[in-house]
Amino acid sequence: MEIIRNKPADFLLLSGDDAITLPLIAAGADGVISVVANAFPKLFAEMVHASLKGDFAAARKAHYALLPVTKLFFAEGNPGGVKIALEELGWMRPDMRLPLVQVSDTLKQAIIAETQKLK
Repeated sequence: MEIIRNKPADFLLLSGDDAITLPLIAAGADGVISVVANAFPKLFAEMVHASLKGDFAAARKAHYALLPVTKLFFAEGNPGGVKIALEELGWMRPDMRLPLVQVSDTLKQAIIAETQKLK
């Protein structure tokens, strides 16, 4: 909040944390670099655009729809979680190179279930 409050007018501040993008934009952030948007670009973009327009009712609706999967994506580190969703959506294989590893089977099943809800 101090950074947002004290930033120069010509300085764009972007969120790097998907789960708090909406409150950061509400506080004056200018956008986001997102992981979740890779799997759910339309819904995440709707949330960001609504936030930037000040339509926080619409932004909250998208934010809370995405929040469960957002938490799951980062539960065992990035990018394992989002790769499971991208596989479930038919966009890529969830291959990982060491030192990164696949997410646990329990987390994988939870991500698949949330992805199905958001399709």
